[in-house]
Amino acid sequence: MAPTRTALITGSTDPSAIGFTAGLLLAKTGEFAKILLSGRKQEAAEAAAAALRSKLPSQSPTQIGYLVLDVTSSASISAAATFLSDPNGPLGTHAGVLDVLVNNAGIGAPPGRLAEGEMFLKTEATTAQDIVSVMATNVGAVVELTNALLPLLAKSPSPRIVNTSSARGSLSFAAGLPPARTGTLVYNASKSALNMATIMQAHNLPGASGNANLKVNAASPEHVKTPFNGFTGIRTPEQGAGVIVYLSMLPEDGISGQLVGDHAPFSEKDGDFVQIPW
Repeated sequence: MAPTRTALITGSTDPSAIGFTAGLLLAKTGEFAKILLSGRKQEAAEAAAAALRSKLPSQSPTQIGYLVLDVTSSASISAAATFLSDPNGPLGTHAGVLDVLVNNAGIGAPPGRLAEGEMFLKTEATTAQDIVSVMATNVGAVVELTNALLPLLAKSPSPRIVNTSSARGSLSFAAGLPPARTGTLVYNASKSALNMATIMQAHNLPGASGNANLKVNAASPEHVKTPFNGFTGIRTPEQGAGVIVYLSMLPEDGISGQLVGDHAPFSEKDGDFVQIPW
């Protein structure tokens, strides 16, 4: 039987990063009819889709498409929701139904705010505007896009929403770290807020959508080697994306409203997915 599931992954146009890799791993399951990568620039989104297609066998049942989407733009979000409902749009014959939404797009600091060689904005250099900017992308955009696509998710028999977060957004985890490893105020705070948003979405969206099977969770890929951190991470994109795939394909009796990872100190091995304390 041909697969019918569809997925959209935001912030997924970089072949060396987590979002793209999550798309590849989902496609390799053979359980998706259509997977859409997305980003702000059409050229990059189109190239990413072509790159992902090239990594799949010719007989793969999964079609790879792309969606031009700026998650920080209300107009772009509205247009995307309309386009995904159009049979002539990127979902084609599957238009109007979305089974998996991975909110992966995010930033560590506002554009232009990091000095050369810096990966994160220092606490003592953080301004109120920095917080507003990062929160708008890492939290506000997730909420707005999810709400816009809720009618499409509601039509899925088993909708799944995965918010790419971080264990650095865990208050109990961050409190136990030595100062040199606590990271950055603005990024960590945005992930703490995203974790709360995930809980509230898990509590409220099944009722709001009329679909009791809807599940919402936050994924913590941990310190992955990507351009986001100058490739200083200790995990591969495949290892980091594993938790996104796991949460995207939860069974009907799976968890909801949790932060999940499979890395130290919470877990001893890849694929051993555990709930991380808030």
